Amino acid sequence: MKEAVGQLVLDQLEFDFEFGCPFIDAQYYRDGAQNLIQRLVPADLLEPSMHQMAVQRARFADLLPQVRWSDLAKAPCSLSVLLLCKYRLNACHFFLDMVSRWLLPQRRANVELFFASDVRLPHLSEDLLSVAEVVIYLKSAHEVEEVRKNLQAIDTEIRLGVVSNYHARRILEFKGLSTDGKTAMIQEKIGSLIQSHSKDFDQGIFSQMQQFLVNCPEHFKKIRDYHHISRIISNLYSVRKMLKQNIEVFPAKRHVFLKFLKTRLSFQKGVLKEKPVLGILVGLNFLKEHEIFEAEHLIAAIGKKLPGARMVQGSSFSDPSKEGGVQTVYLEIEKEDNTDFSLDEIHVLRSSLPDSLKGHVAQLTHPIYMPRNEEEVLRNIMALSRQLRFVNDLPQVIISFDEPRGSELYFTVILLRVCQEGVLPLQQLFAEARAQIKYIPDRTRNLGVMRKKYFKEATVFRTVVPSNRFLRPDRSVDLYQARQYVYTQLVDILGDVRDYNGGMILKQTEHLNALKQSLGKASSANPVLVDKFFHALMPMEMRTATDIEPLKQFFLLFLAATKNESRLPFLGSDFLFRQEPRRAFAILPMVDAEKKKMYLKNLEALRIPAHQLVHFALEVNDMLCLGFLLLHSEKELQDRFLAALSH
Repeated sequence: MKEAVGQLVLDQLEFDFEFGCPFIDAQYYRDGAQNLIQRLVPADLLEPSMHQMAVQRARFADLLPQVRWSDLAKAPCSLSVLLLCKYRLNACHFFLDMVSRWLLPQRRANVELFFASDVRLPHLSEDLLSVAEVVIYLKSAHEVEEVRKNLQAIDTEIRLGVVSNYHARRILEFKGLSTDGKTAMIQEKIGSLIQSHSKDFDQGIFSQMQQFLVNCPEHFKKIRDYHHISRIISNLYSVRKMLKQNIEVFPAKRHVFLKFLKTRLSFQKGVLKEKPVLGILVGLNFLKEHEIFEAEHLIAAIGKKLPGARMVQGSSFSDPSKEGGVQTVYLEIEKEDNTDFSLDEIHVLRSSLPDSLKGHVAQLTHPIYMPRNEEEVLRNIMALSRQLRFVNDLPQVIISFDEPRGSELYFTVILLRVCQEGVLPLQQLFAEARAQIKYIPDRTRNLGVMRKKYFKEATVFRTVVPSNRFLRPDRSVDLYQARQYVYTQLVDILGDVRDYNGGMILKQTEHLNALKQSLGKASSANPVLVDKFFHALMPMEMRTATDIEPLKQFFLLFLAATKNESRLPFLGSDFLFRQEPRRAFAILPMVDAEKKKMYLKNLEALRIPAHQLVHFALEVNDMLCLGFLLLHSEKELQDRFLAALSH
C-alpha cells in the first residue's frame, strides 16, 4: 500500500525546471522531492478523491507553511529540519540562512545536507510549492541544549519569513544580516524602483549603486538597514540627475540640492541598541578649476546652524569621480544626548544651508615658492635700528608671512631691542614662557652701543603656527588673524612691543570689529561676507577713515541686494540705490567685466575726490556685485552720481 501511495505521489509531481546538463539525472531530484513530501504531507491527502477534493485542498492550505524537526538525540547527533511552503523568491535561501546561522547563536552550524526543489501538487493546490531539508550536525551536549532553547523561536520566524518577503527582511536585519545578503536586498530594492518609477529612474541607477557599494566601507553597510542604503543610492542618483539638468540651463550658476534622511543606527554588542541620526545629502556643481567640497566643509556649515550637532564617525561618503564638475557628499549627524532631530531643526537646515554651503566651497591653490629677500631683511633691520634712539624705547618688530607648509604657517620675525644689564637671551625667554609659538633662530647681531653701555640687538627668527586655528568657513586661511596671534604671543613673552609694519593692520582690525559689533545679528549670520566686504573697500585708506554708520548701511544694502529681499527703488532692472541727506548708496548686482569698466569710467568723469567716494567689487552667490558710497551732502552731485550709474 505504501509503495502504491509513493507511486501515486510520483505521478502527481510536476517540476518547473528542465535539466540541460547531460550529466545530471532529473530522476534523482524527483525522488528527493517525493521523499520530503511523503514525510511532510499526511498520506490521506496524497490520495486524490473527487468527492473530497475541496476538503483536501482546504486541509492542505491550512498546513502551509509547514516546518518539521526531527527528534533531538544524545550528542553527537544530526538534526533534520523540513520545510514545505508556497513558492516565494529566495524563501529556501532564507530557510537555510535561519537554520545554519541562527539556530546556534554566535556561530554557524555545520550543515551536512541541504536539498531544495520547486514542485507542483495539482490536486491539492494551484500554487507552485517549495520543499526543502537542512541537516545539521551537533557535536556536543551544549550545542544540543542551545538548539533545544532556540527551536520554538526559530520555528516561528521561519514560518513568518517564508510567507512574507517583508518579514524575512526585518527578521534578518534584526538578527544582523550579512553584507552579502544585504547587498542582494539592496539590488532587489533598486530593481523594483526602476519598475515602479520608470520615468524617474533608468538603468544608470545600477552604476550609481555599484559605485556606492564598492566605495563605502563594510562597517557603514553593517549598521544601516538595506532600506536606508537604498534611499541613499536612489537620492544620490536623483540629485546628480537634477544637477546636470540645471547646469545645462544655467552653466554659470552654482546649484545646490539638499536631501534629509532620518534613520536609526543599530549596534549589536550583546544587546541591540539604536540611536537616531539625520542623514544629509548635498549635491552641488563646481564653477572654477581646483574647487573642492568634502565632508569637512559640510559639517562646518552645519555646525554654524546647529551647534549641538556632530558628525557620526564613519558616516561620510563623497563621490570620488566628480564627473561633469558635480560633487555629492553624504554624512550623518547626531546629538550629544542621542535625542532625535525635531522638524524645526530640520527646517532651519533646509532653509539656511543652501546659501551657506556656497560660501564653504574651497579653492585649492598651488604652494608658493619664493626665497626670502635678504636685501629686504637688511633694509628692515636698518629701519628698525633708526627707531631705537633712547635706552627706554620699546622693542621694534616686523612680522612678515613667509610660507605655508602642510598644515602650518611660517612667519619671519625681525626684532630689535636695547639690551640692558641682566636681559635674558631671546631663546631663553621663549623657553621659560612656554610660548605657544615656536622659536626657530636664524641670526643675532649687535648693531652698536648706546651710552657706551647698552647695545642694540637685532634678532631674525622664524616662527610657526597651525593653520587650522585660522580657517574661515570657506576653508581659506585668515592671515590677518594668524599674524595678530603671533604679535600677541610676542607681547606675552617680551612685554610691550611696537608692531612697526602692523599699524594699519591693527587699525583696520579695530575698525572691522567695530563694524561687526554695530551690525549685530547681520554680522553673526554672515561673518565671511562682512570680512570680504570690508577688505574689498577701496581706496584702502577709506576702510579706516570712513565712519562706522555709513559702512553699516552700505553693507546692509549690499546684503539686501544679494538676497533679493529689498523693497528699495531701482533705477533700471539691476540698480539698487538709497539717498540720504549726507550720502548716497548704490549697489549694482549681476555685473560683468565690461559693465564694470563702463561704470568706473562714468564716475571718473564726475571728478569726485577720492576721500568722498568708496567702492567695492565682490563676487557673491555666483554674481559680481559693484557697490558705491558717495560721502557728499550736495543733492545735485548725488543726482549726477546716480545718473552716471543708471546710464
